[in-house]
Amino acid sequence: MYCSETRTCTEYALGILRNKNVVHVKQTLAHHTVVITGAGSGIGLATAELVARRGARVVLTDRSAEVVRRHAERITELTGAEADYRALDVTDGAAVEEVMGSVGTIDHLFTCASGSVIAPFEELTEADVRRFFEVKWWGQYRCLRAALPYLRRETGSVTLVSGYLYRKADPGCFAFAAVNGAVEAAVKSLAMELAPLRVNALAPGPTDTHAHVMSPEEHRAYRAEIAERLPVGRPGTAEEVAHAAAYLMENAFTTGTTLDVDGGKR
Repeated sequence: MYCSETRTCTEYALGILRNKNVVHVKQTLAHHTVVITGAGSGIGLATAELVARRGARVVLTDRSAEVVRRHAERITELTGAEADYRALDVTDGAAVEEVMGSVGTIDHLFTCASGSVIAPFEELTEADVRRFFEVKWWGQYRCLRAALPYLRRETGSVTLVSGYLYRKADPGCFAFAAVNGAVEAAVKSLAMELAPLRVNALAPGPTDTHAHVMSPEEHRAYRAEIAERLPVGRPGTAEEVAHAAAYLMENAFTTGTTLDVDGGKR
């Protein structure tokens, strides 16, 4: 296409940039509905953006309705896809059931809501561990249980989130190791029991997301520490993990497995 007097080359180029996700990205998830918990930031948000670019109708959920509303509006503006939102606290069973029932038919569920509890075992209280399990274990359980009546059993998928802090655990990560181990064991059983619905786990490694609230000095130290520990020499990005999540949604021959996205963490 040639530029014209009424549309400058700069305007044309900007138009391509604004619409590149709609024009050039293969719509591999067109006509699919994807529900994502923990979509207010980090991996959940990056995955919402990616699947929208691939044509999905995406439903973003997080505790703050205002946060996911802004993200949903921006995703629709950038991609042209339908992006909806719901406020959701995954520790509230009644709220989880209400939200899942309000979506309609669900093709893919990605349970990304989590928390953090890192401390030496002797300093952890039972309350600390219970709070973490309440979000990352019971939260994922509630979401899957509530979504199950609405999931497309023949072609749909569920992706739970574990993490590298299980098979590759570090000191101070007892609660992470325990929850992640439970999730990874569960997907094997669930994949058999719920077939043909596919059930997998995604195990991110050290990821440089907004979940790390650090000063610039702390952030530099964090990146330097991770660089020494990983073959790739840096922490991952939320977008890199999002591509793995999308793969688990799209690949119809993958189930009952845990996909490591950890930069070679050993």
